[in-house]
Amino acid sequence: KLNCIRITNIGLVLFQPFHNNVYYPFPSEAPSQHSSCITFQSHPASAPAGMPGACFPAFKFRSRQEPVDWRRISAIDVEKVASELDFITLQENIVNVTFCDVGKERCPYCQNPVDPVLLKMFRLAQLTTEYLLHSQEYLTSSLQALEEKLQASVLEKEQIRKEIENHAEEVKSLKEECKRRKRIITSQQMMIEAGANNYHK
Repeated sequence: KLNCIRITNIGLVLFQPFHNNVYYPFPSEAPSQHSSCITFQSHPASAPAGMPGACFPAFKFRSRQEPVDWRRISAIDVEKVASELDFITLQENIVNVTFCDVGKERCPYCQNPVDPVLLKMFRLAQLTTEYLLHSQEYLTSSLQALEEKLQASVLEKEQIRKEIENHAEEVKSLKEECKRRKRIITSQQMMIEAGANNYHK
């Protein structure tokens, strides 16, 4: 799995994981609730040649049920993560942040619920992150399938090259055999002609 989220505009254009505005993610094991590796299935119509083509159920965003680990989050130095490009910390917390349920959270001081607009923005960020995880997994699976196809083509090319070499050796051997037999035939013809001349004398 990738250690960080790597999504490129070109990749999204080449491997757009939508079909009629519906997600079709890649087949894999069911993701664990506490795993940072999110796996999906992809739509067969958008998959490159050589990739799985069975019909899979449409992807749906997962429900947010995990409790917020405030102690763990409070221990993270966000500025340090950003300045040091600490992708490991991001990966370690991506599941809790993406799939936690903040709708029922309340301020520990005033007990007021989360501001609706702020909650909406956070939910959009969660859905965006889940989409990027899906895209990352889709692109990774697509790349793996293409690499396997390339490897198969390389092996096939090598096999064809060996067959061509073997055929070339066979052709060379047949040409030499033809020359040898031609010399034998020529020699026999000369002997027959010489015998016929002696007979007439």
